[in-house]
Amino acid sequence: MSIPADVQEFLDDYPGFDDQADLSNNLLFYQNKLRCRPDRKLIDEIHEDWFGDYDTLEYKHGFIQWLFPIPEYGMNYQSQPLQRHEIESMKSDPAVVKRVVQSYTMMLDFYGMALLSEESGLVGRSGPPRGFATRYRNLVRECSGRNHLSLHEFTWS
Repeated sequence: MSIPADVQEFLDDYPGFDDQADLSNNLLFYQNKLRCRPDRKLIDEIHEDWFGDYDTLEYKHGFIQWLFPIPEYGMNYQSQPLQRHEIESMKSDPAVVKRVVQSYTMMLDFYGMALLSEESGLVGRSGPPRGFATRYRNLVRECSGRNHLSLHEFTWS
């Protein structure tokens, strides 16, 4: 069985991908200075308004490539591929790192999981009052559609 081309590109760290120093939308978004498109929300607004709002997270599609950018174009043509210089800037900014963890935590919650340790990255099932069973069923039911694309962005970023 051969590895799909997009998976191989990811494993090879996107060979031939040239950093474009004039592109910084992902960094600006995570610095809370740029609104994502098409939803027109700052990252802090998304965290505040959408955490636990499973209907919004299920049926909106444009935000996922802003929360979890990767170095390739996705389904949202209004987002920008993640640039290597943005990665370095984001990793060195504690406020941005905190927002990345908040985004991760929000999506784990959507999928019925919880971040048990920021230090180790340990993930477990969501506990009360959220509960994991309903979210797991939704994930399995929708895994071949929207959630599959969201998981792709979520896990590769």
